[in-house]
Amino acid sequence: MGADWLLPIYGLVVGLLVGLTGMGGGVIMTPLLMLGLGMPATAAVGTDLAYSTVTKLAGTWQHWRQGTVDGRVVRALATGSVPATLVAVGALVLLHRGGAEAEVDAWLKRAIAVMLCIAAVLMLRRVLRGGTTHDALGAVSEMAPLPTKRLIAIGVLGGFLVGLTSIGSGSLIIALLVMVISLRPDRLVGTDVAHALFLVGTAALAHLLFLRDVDLALASKLLVGSIPGVLIGSRLTLRVPRRPLQIGLATLLLTTAFTMFR
Repeated sequence: MGADWLLPIYGLVVGLLVGLTGMGGGVIMTPLLMLGLGMPATAAVGTDLAYSTVTKLAGTWQHWRQGTVDGRVVRALATGSVPATLVAVGALVLLHRGGAEAEVDAWLKRAIAVMLCIAAVLMLRRVLRGGTTHDALGAVSEMAPLPTKRLIAIGVLGGFLVGLTSIGSGSLIIALLVMVISLRPDRLVGTDVAHALFLVGTAALAHLLFLRDVDLALASKLLVGSIPGVLIGSRLTLRVPRRPLQIGLATLLLTTAFTMFR
């Protein structure tokens, strides 16, 4: 599974998912690095963040060209997520300096498994609701005044979790975003991918500078496949049926989480 020639294929598959749905980066790649390649949890998180940054950059560029990015929402989310992800990485640094690396990795592995379960449940919830954007929180129209405080709060929650686990920039934030603002499906995905560029990029830089847990050589091999994958996926946003894709991805997440809990 760790053969070099397979890494671009893994990157291609994950890149397609990111471009199509805004999800698939952390929720697929981090468990793959841990279970498939045997990387420690913190190293898997840091490497995935570095890989995801370039993938999100390519996806953002494609979505921006298509006019499927809402800059107002991106700014509001980033206001909360960027500081929160730095706090999360700071917490990991303090834990590692305490000399409990094995305990931190074991705890982080369980936290990632929990996040996979949450991501799967949120994804299935969207499928069962038929992709509607109205629920108890009361999503507001794209033309209505921006619910800035709620978007910042979503950013804080997502940013902290991404800094810890690399999971949440697509799976969690996009599910919460649906609850507070009504965007067309293509703009929802494009906006989420663009925000994730700032969030994941900040987290990756912090991991690289302070935890030094990023395998740049491995990330570059994954990017060989992920960059064309995310560009293709972004172009196919409106053409591929979402429901079967989301059900399959949610099933994969639950299976992976069960494996990590054992």
